[in-house]
Amino acid sequence: MNPNFKLRFDQMKESNPAENSNEKQMLAPTNEYSLARPLNLCLRWPEGKCFFLNYAYLVAGEFTTGGEQNEITLYFSDYTVRLKGYELEPMFLGLLDHLLSQVELTEARYLTTQNQDTGVPIVTEIEVEVVEKS
Repeated sequence: MNPNFKLRFDQMKESNPAENSNEKQMLAPTNEYSLARPLNLCLRWPEGKCFFLNYAYLVAGEFTTGGEQNEITLYFSDYTVRLKGYELEPMFLGLLDHLLSQVELTEARYLTTQNQDTGVPIVTEIEVEVVEKS
């Protein structure tokens, strides 16, 4: 028999069986989780390599324009990630709000001038660097 039987029986007598029920509170989805955002950012290379980082460790981000390509630098607690490519500002805003779950590298040899000016972010280079702790 469940040791919490008496507690639940008393709740049912009060016509509110869900009150203070820890099990039901843990199992029931809340509005906070129904609009869940990605917890991780997965970096994908064309050869099949993948690397993910948790958004909880994202400390800062920087968007730089200039020259032909844009650059996004993401500072995680143990890693620095540099993304280079075209039209990266919408991607930066998605990263700012933790909306992106994946960033996929497009090899530069497949790019043409037509698909560089479409307004769609195109990542041509991904660098992941381990931060040295002193």
